[in-house]
Amino acid sequence: MEKYVLSKMTGKNFSKAILEVYLQTSYNHDQYPGYLKWFYTVNLPRIFKGEGDIIFYLDGLEIVSLATLKNTDEKKICTLLVNEDYQNKGYSKQILENSFEYLGTDKPLITIPNKRLDEFNKIIDAYHWIETDRTDEYYSEEIIFNAPKVLKK
Repeated sequence: MEKYVLSKMTGKNFSKAILEVYLQTSYNHDQYPGYLKWFYTVNLPRIFKGEGDIIFYLDGLEIVSLATLKNTDEKKICTLLVNEDYQNKGYSKQILENSFEYLGTDKPLITIPNKRLDEFNKIIDAYHWIETDRTDEYYSEEIIFNAPKVLKK
């Protein structure tokens, strides 16, 4: 298993990594129809500006796990993925620990679609993430964890 950080890659490896990360995360279209546009016009420019990154692990040529991260005033895990063939083997902990180190917190903002909440329950419990809100801004309800408290007027 080898760790890669997209912002540290160059040339053909950088281009291939972008394509592979996109293909692995394209399932997000089901929840976010604008995912393709977001990935290329928001997420990638964020990396060039030093405001985010993508960390991933490869087993040979196969992506084992990845995290798409936003590191501004908002410390957010935008996408968290562990390839189905590698689940329940400790890879989620590995990618999360790397994400926490990069973001400087073990309580990053993260939104999880309600219909996928069961997949994340072990992580939520292990890291004591706190549900702070819910939204139906997209095509299904999402649970927001670790959002800073905002005083409502």
